[in-house]
Amino acid sequence: MTDEREERERRDEIERRFAARFDVIADPDVKAAVRDFYGMFYDPEKMIRWWAGLYDPDLGGFYYANSARDTEGYLPDMESTFQIVQRLRVLDPRSDLAAFLGPAITEKMIRFYREKQDPDDGYFYHPQWTKEQSRKKVMRYTRDLDWTVTVLGWLHSAPLYPTALDRAESGDGVSTEWEPNARSVSDYVYELMKTRSCESWSNTLQTQASAFEATGTLGAVLDVLDERSDPAYGLWVSGYDPAQDVYFNLKETSESEVPYGLYTCAYKVMIMYNAGKRLVPNASRLIENAIRAILSRDPGARVTYIFNPWATLGLVRENLLNYGTPEAVAEYDGMIKHNILEMLDALKGSLGKYKRDDGSYSFLQSGSSPTIYGTPVSTGALEGDVNGNNLVVSFARHICHTVGLERMIPVFNQNHGKLMRELLDNAPKIKKTRS
Repeated sequence: MTDEREERERRDEIERRFAARFDVIADPDVKAAVRDFYGMFYDPEKMIRWWAGLYDPDLGGFYYANSARDTEGYLPDMESTFQIVQRLRVLDPRSDLAAFLGPAITEKMIRFYREKQDPDDGYFYHPQWTKEQSRKKVMRYTRDLDWTVTVLGWLHSAPLYPTALDRAESGDGVSTEWEPNARSVSDYVYELMKTRSCESWSNTLQTQASAFEATGTLGAVLDVLDERSDPAYGLWVSGYDPAQDVYFNLKETSESEVPYGLYTCAYKVMIMYNAGKRLVPNASRLIENAIRAILSRDPGARVTYIFNPWATLGLVRENLLNYGTPEAVAEYDGMIKHNILEMLDALKGSLGKYKRDDGSYSFLQSGSSPTIYGTPVSTGALEGDVNGNNLVVSFARHICHTVGLERMIPVFNQNHGKLMRELLDNAPKIKKTRS
């Protein structure tokens, strides 16, 4: 009986601590709705165990999905490893990834990243995909460069050779598609917007943001985006139909896109506005239409249908807070307050379609995404994947920002960090059992 009472008291204390995290939200209805979301979609221990199961102790990186881990021909990749360790980093009280991982794992991970650098151009190429395959899409090799530089910095290390960004800063060039001056970059952005979908050009620009910053040309990119923001919708498109959440892109075709492409674009553009420390134009219209997309309750085929409008809103509030006026922030908060309960209800109804039994989430409703930017990352099984899981965990930050909190209500605690360290320290050797 004593053991049962102690266990009940332990569970009650855990529940009290969980509930106390949400006291930073003043509105009781919103507090209850956000707490309910965390309870429905975050099982921290399951997530930790799923992440740990993707670690390859021989190679020092993480796989994208269980099917990649178990199938010959797939390797841990740079992006999946980054997406997982950015979560692990915050489990250390000092946000010190190297201290969290310990010397042995840190050394393996440094080697995992450094050995993939090409000394000729400074980029990093995954051996599973080859340099030729990676170079087919700018989003692939520019993202891998950014992930590598970031993770090595967290590990108190650096690349072996000057990176493409180092060479750009020294005037050695970083792209064959534009020259490091405002005129060339402006022409490049205009051409992308003329010939590609909103989703495509925004992805292409945002993945090169660090290169634009390194060459001092991000302002030229934002000048074009300022000009191309449609004042009727606050979006970087024309011909938008709010009643159907469909728009016709700037290119002269009859091709249309749904909210996925629309808010992929808005989300990526907002990242660039915040990086460039510039106030976004037509914010009120952008907020209205992001809310409308959420309330459409369209789960789409990819979890980003659901994620991108929320992420856009969180970044807009950050932008207004840093570069706007108090009146603009107050207008934003009023619009959110009027709709937030219905928005959270819509989110709960859509996001569950991506949840898997092991506590993970998939990028596609049908399962893991078999490719990212044209490079193979899984077999596409009915399973969770790193990208889907990362986006769902990111909802916590964007929901908290959307409702006006300065900090995210944490999903994990130090006990989850201890569990992850134990699992990584005792990670079994990977055995490829399927072909």
